[in-house]
Amino acid sequence: MDQLLADEKAGGSRIIMVKMTENEINQAVDDFMTINADNHPVRPAIRQNGDRFFLKFPDSTPYGLFCYWVNYIVYSSKDKRYNNNVIGWYEVGADAIGTWKQFAGQNLMFFIPESDSAFDNVFFTTKDNLCFKQEFAFKAKLKPQRKVFKKYVGPIDPIE
Repeated sequence: MDQLLADEKAGGSRIIMVKMTENEINQAVDDFMTINADNHPVRPAIRQNGDRFFLKFPDSTPYGLFCYWVNYIVYSSKDKRYNNNVIGWYEVGADAIGTWKQFAGQNLMFFIPESDSAFDNVFFTTKDNLCFKQEFAFKAKLKPQRKVFKKYVGPIDPIE
C-alpha cells in the first residue's frame, strides 16, 4: 500500500453505494467520524436514490482512506455484515504514474467478498474484470487474484 500511496495523484471521483436503512448508514458514518476524529476525517455527502445511499467523498480523498471507508461500512455493525450491499468506485487519473499507471483513467470498483475472513483488506475489480486484493498493512503489496470475486459494474450516478 505504501507504494500506491507514494505514487498517488489527488483527484478523481470517490463514491460508495450502500444498501442499508437510513439509520444504519447514518450510524456507520457517525461512528467512523467519531472513531477517527483525531485524524480530522471529512464527512462524505450522503444522498439517497430509492433503496440505495451514496457517499460522495472529496476528489482529494486518498486511496488508503477510501479503502478504509469501504471496509468500515461493510463491517460497521457487530450484528450484520454488509458485504453484498457495499460497492465503491475510485477514479484513477489519466496521468497516473508508477503502480497506478496500469489503472490510468479507470474507475476501480471496490468491495469485500462474502468469503473474506481477514477483515482488514478490500478488493477491487477493473473494467477488464481483473481482480486485486489490497491489505491494509503499509508494506502489503497489491495482490492480483486468480478469481474475479465480483464482476465489474461501472460507477452509478447518485442522482440518476
